[in-house]
Amino acid sequence: MGATTLEDLRAELGDAIARGDRPEAVRLALEAVDDGSVSIEQIHVILGDLLTDIGNGWRTGATAIWQEHLASAATRTVIEALYPTVRRLAPLPNGHTVVLGCPEDESHDLGLRMLADRFELAGWRVCYLGADVPAAEIARAALSSGAELIVLSASTHYHLVRLRSAMETLASDLPNVRVLVGGPALCGTVPDALVGHLFDPNEFFSDVSGLAPACEED
Repeated sequence: MGATTLEDLRAELGDAIARGDRPEAVRLALEAVDDGSVSIEQIHVILGDLLTDIGNGWRTGATAIWQEHLASAATRTVIEALYPTVRRLAPLPNGHTVVLGCPEDESHDLGLRMLADRFELAGWRVCYLGADVPAAEIARAALSSGAELIVLSASTHYHLVRLRSAMETLASDLPNVRVLVGGPALCGTVPDALVGHLFDPNEFFSDVSGLAPACEED
């Protein structure tokens, strides 16, 4: 697919999501993936960019809360509609397990939900907990699943304190489990306590060393 066609898909998908037209958004995404025009990862990039635009619109007052919720609901429908294809394309398990969740009070989990699918496409067993999860429950999930990696996400700076607290609790309670953090809240200035724990999907999935759990603090 050429850049122009990809941009056309981005525009058409963005328009359908902004209107809350879930059937059209799902059709566009599934057809593009099924005919080989784009990969699921490319669809996720488009959806991530659209979510960023929607979030920026909400912060500036250009987008009403109901419009943000409408678009987010349409985006979630697209992600879930693609999941059967994720399962079909996922390779054999590589023996690694990851737990993904948002700290308490953080309700925005769509970026993390897409990341869960990327882990599956890389062969990981995924324990996806979603939004608003107490640190103690994340720890229990990691122990129960035998996870070697926990990824936390926060979308706004309001939740950075919760994110830092959850990370510190998990790092203390589970010293042999690597804890990484990410999300839009960390796109600007990163608190010193979180430096060295940032999750970079492109770097992580291209570097086999990313599979190894960190047994001590960076």
